[in-house]
Amino acid sequence: MKYSIPFVPSSGGFQWVADSVWKVEHAFERAHVEGQTQENTAQRIFFILALIACMFAVLMIFAVKAALFSGVDGVSGAPVSPGARSELVDRNGALLAADGENFILYVDPTDMMASDRPLVKRALIQLLPDVSLETIDKALRGDGRARIAGWLKPSDRARILNYGLPGLIFEPVRVRTYPLGITGASYIGATERGGKGVAGAERALNDDIDLSIAAHGGVPVELAMDLRVQGALENELRAAAVDQQAQGAIGIVTNVRTGEILGMASWPEYDPNRAGSFSENEKKNRAAAAVYEMGSIFKVISVAIGLETGTASINSVFDARAPFKIGSRKISDYHAENRVMTLEDVFIHSSNIGVSQLAESVGIDTMTKFYDNLGLFRAADTELYESARPIIAKKWTASTLASTSFGHAMSISPLAYAQAFGAVANGGYLRPLTVRKHQPGQVLDGARVFSANTSRQMLDLMRINGIRGTGTRANAPGLRVGGKTGSAERVVDGRYLRSSLFSSYVAVFPTDGAIEDDRYMVLIMVDDPKGSKASSGLRTGGFVAAPVAGRVIDRIAPFVGVARKEDKFTQAEWDKAPVVAEVQSGAQSVPAPPAMPVSGGQ
Repeated sequence: MKYSIPFVPSSGGFQWVADSVWKVEHAFERAHVEGQTQENTAQRIFFILALIACMFAVLMIFAVKAALFSGVDGVSGAPVSPGARSELVDRNGALLAADGENFILYVDPTDMMASDRPLVKRALIQLLPDVSLETIDKALRGDGRARIAGWLKPSDRARILNYGLPGLIFEPVRVRTYPLGITGASYIGATERGGKGVAGAERALNDDIDLSIAAHGGVPVELAMDLRVQGALENELRAAAVDQQAQGAIGIVTNVRTGEILGMASWPEYDPNRAGSFSENEKKNRAAAAVYEMGSIFKVISVAIGLETGTASINSVFDARAPFKIGSRKISDYHAENRVMTLEDVFIHSSNIGVSQLAESVGIDTMTKFYDNLGLFRAADTELYESARPIIAKKWTASTLASTSFGHAMSISPLAYAQAFGAVANGGYLRPLTVRKHQPGQVLDGARVFSANTSRQMLDLMRINGIRGTGTRANAPGLRVGGKTGSAERVVDGRYLRSSLFSSYVAVFPTDGAIEDDRYMVLIMVDDPKGSKASSGLRTGGFVAAPVAGRVIDRIAPFVGVARKEDKFTQAEWDKAPVVAEVQSGAQSVPAPPAMPVSGGQ
């Protein structure tokens, strides 16, 4: 008689192995009973043991795979529901996003008396005013359960249950909730109802957040955002946008050493808990997904390139006594100084003439190589999916180069500008912007674009502009703020419209300290200001955006650990220096024709 070991599919795999082992243990006894030789029996036993070992190995492989990849929480061992996501928290652990429950409401008329139906109907009409009478009637006339409302909040469910109505069935559904509503909406992003991230950090870090993919056991995912910084930024940006009756506004705060985005705001705002109630324009993250001509804040980059190449020094002189000619085109300054200016004067007075001459001396090949090295010819280096690509000239000419030097003829996203600015202010390294929190000891990526000396000179130059130039309204006391204003004219039908501006200010603080220290950039941009200040003609970056940056800096300094103190630029002779007149220039969103005459820049 031959013995076989049956495998019963309905039995557990490990039980089958145990049964098999038992049978092997009694193989010798069976062999003696049937008169088989010892050698034959040994061969059979060896074969059976080898088969059992193979099957056990297969079972173990499937068990490990199930534990790692089949939706089991690696910490608790609990099954992971489809679409389940980790909590999102800010860098200090404050909750930003979490999974919750909503409910779908069904009515089953077979679970109620006929006399109950009119009562149930009246109650549902009162409790669910958004549900049509036709839907309720159809459900009550049916012969089984029918859905009448979806995505009810727990509070809605409790309110309906309090009525004690028969025949109602609530089915729970997973939903992503954002406890802070509009706060950080553009930064945090949103998910589709199935759970997958569709925007912001929710999409950018989806593989870390989605528990069916992530291997971290469901621990909260930390963002680089500081909720205190984000709140102050949004509060001040919102107030300015409303006061100025602006079409839009943008605010970004970064640590220029690490590239972490501590705050990012876009106005108008929206609540991701009610995303369907807002337009695409309201949900658009203008900091990442829109491109603009930067105007004169771009001169920070142009002057840094001039210093780095050795084309100019702080004391180099530029003849601004007459408009700068490129072929038939004339480049003028809005508030012409009509004099020979040092590079410091060019920066403080925001001279288009001077910076155009500087760009010409650097040359097209070198200037565009720096633009490329600064990431300006691609979307910003960040995890954000919506990071927009720039609009750049197809052909570079002397006229195009001059225009880009003062913020024309090239449209980039505010995030792309923030990344390039970081290389100017952090000692010279181009570092990717990130929505992830950097961990202690984490190695920082980044290619060197500028020398530490160029970075130091630019920090001092921006500080001087904050004391003596058009950035004085951002000069938060004791926080050593530097920066640059910009007021770009919008492009309408291919021409610059002086009556419509894109007003901006980029600030950095503190400007002193070791070049490798943490320091912070604050970028404020207001699209088409026309409110209380604008009505008086004060629509430029120094009047509209710089005060917002100053208030943000004043509020966030304690959160980022910057203490107030004096610096070398706060001596009496600096404080008494006259403030330079405000000027404007530029364009927004669409590059203007290179041959088109433009006025001076600020």
